[in-house]
Amino acid sequence: MALDDGLFILVDWNFLLLIMGGCVAASWLLIRLSSVSDSEEIVSLAEKVAILGFPVGVISLLMIGAAFYLDSQPVGLPASFDLITLICFGVLGLVLILRPIKNFRFGTFLSLGLGLLGAAILVFLGTNQIKIMAGVFIIIFLVIYGSIKMVEDLYLLIAEILSNPMISVTVGVICIIQGLLQILGFSLANFLFFI
Repeated sequence: MALDDGLFILVDWNFLLLIMGGCVAASWLLIRLSSVSDSEEIVSLAEKVAILGFPVGVISLLMIGAAFYLDSQPVGLPASFDLITLICFGVLGLVLILRPIKNFRFGTFLSLGLGLLGAAILVFLGTNQIKIMAGVFIIIFLVIYGSIKMVEDLYLLIAEILSNPMISVTVGVICIIQGLLQILGFSLANFLFFI
């Protein structure tokens, strides 16, 4: 029951994470504004804030999991956690996580690692012929890389779209507005759907 109480408190205070994540996502705007005024302090501050992006993005996506878990429990979700908040956390988490790792080619490393693992298994099984181990490595590498390449291209497309500075700033501002409205007891759903 202590887990439910802790998650309930975390999800109940979700407006703080929305505001903080929105500020991190909109930090590009600070860098852009500081280039107009030639202020090195603002650039330094924005770069320090942007370092928080990946951890805040992970926590944002974990918040979605906590919300689904609490929704299935008798304690339920707090009244402040609605569909708009769930969407904000999902998009904010993706924006903040995909920005620093958008150039990471996971398909190449995964297929290389699994190809080497297949060759290592042959060594442990007692095969000492280099041609057989090289053949197994090449076959595993090509099959896995070919099947993951399409997923990797889709991932890179989504990462490129979400790491666009204007999209990042827009998501950040929406999250800040949603967080501030939650402090006041409202939500963007009140204004979008006239609830």
